[in-house]
Amino acid sequence: MPEQMNLSAPPASHKTKHKSRHIAKLSNLRLLGRTTLLARVQQVASRQPNLPPLIAFLEVWKWVIPYLCDFIHQNAPYQTYPGGKTGIFSIPTPANKNELRIALAADWGTGTLEAETVATNMAKCSPDVTLHLGDVYYMGEAHEILENCMGKTTDQHSGVRWPVRGCHGSFALMGNHEMYSGGQGYFNDFLNHLGVFNRDGSIADPQSASYFCLETEHWIVMGLDTGYHSGGIPLLTSIPGVNSIPFLNVDARFDDKMLDWLRRTIDALTASGSARKPLLLLSHHQPISSFEHAFTKPAEQLAALAFFREREFVWLYGHEHRMTVYEKQTIVDSLTAYPRCVGHGGMPVSVSELKTPDPKVLYYDPRTHAIDEDDPTTKVGYNGHLELTFKGTELNIEYRDILNNTVLLTETFVPDGSGKLQFTHSTPPPNTLAPGH
Repeated sequence: MPEQMNLSAPPASHKTKHKSRHIAKLSNLRLLGRTTLLARVQQVASRQPNLPPLIAFLEVWKWVIPYLCDFIHQNAPYQTYPGGKTGIFSIPTPANKNELRIALAADWGTGTLEAETVATNMAKCSPDVTLHLGDVYYMGEAHEILENCMGKTTDQHSGVRWPVRGCHGSFALMGNHEMYSGGQGYFNDFLNHLGVFNRDGSIADPQSASYFCLETEHWIVMGLDTGYHSGGIPLLTSIPGVNSIPFLNVDARFDDKMLDWLRRTIDALTASGSARKPLLLLSHHQPISSFEHAFTKPAEQLAALAFFREREFVWLYGHEHRMTVYEKQTIVDSLTAYPRCVGHGGMPVSVSELKTPDPKVLYYDPRTHAIDEDDPTTKVGYNGHLELTFKGTELNIEYRDILNNTVLLTETFVPDGSGKLQFTHSTPPPNTLAPGH
């Protein structure tokens, strides 16, 4: 059982041989934090847990050659669903239950003690499906998939396993970190473990692409890939404004092949009468943000499709290492959503503070704790995950804290039959979340 975190006893990953949260925290740096350069240095440093990160950086010969190779590597071909497969997966409510449970986390694949604890907490609700919204650190390479997702333990650190035992299925999106190395690890290794399972845990219906549509009895859960076009050219992604230049491959846009699939999927849902079901949308990158840069291109692409303009929907995403719950709003044109940033699954969480009131923010988590028992002055935010319960037409979302798996916030969404959602929420006492306004 992983060590639980609390305020009086900060976690100590070096005692459990998990990957260093001090190294992981470097990803929160402004500009440089989300670059291939830093990811390569972090990768080297994580293999030498007893050395300070600065020493790892000075060991140029260990990271500079892989980094230079990143300039010339070829991205993995963009995978689509093979003939006869639609990418629409039917997810029934279990016969012995009257509800369907999904456990969800984003930015989880870190190999840290936080990731181990979150995975344990996710398993406690006996989910029917588990969903990961992307990012396996630091480069998403095959060995990191094995260590951070498949539970492989090495001489340097303990492996961490993505929770799948007892599940009906598990699905994962791609993030920018998987694409720093070209996406081969995600496509060739991680996807082999994802999809709908047989009772013995083997794959019955594989997730063959970096996107999917889950159809429940009353809801549609659609996972769309913003990661493939987010790797960029090494180092250039740290330059302000570069994310808006499409040919540099960092704007998180939807790939044309996925857009073709999306149109076909909408047609199929329309033909079956399922297009009227309410929608839960998943992506890795954020369409809006009150703290960081927002990736608006995917929202613009969605707004071109009437299917998304004609309804309100819930949009869950990661990339930012924090938890922020936004008010319902029009993101672009007539695209109306309930945006929720839930990128607090496994990375040391960025310290969040609104300098001025923000009417777009309903709640965010301002709490901090010491990053490690040996470093009481460095503060990070709290990790956690989401538990989704589909009961009839009602969707309940619980925001679970890493600390004792407690509930921070409960939301309920009910379709009103006209394409809109009725929304209610509650925060059990004591309310530790901060309002945005």
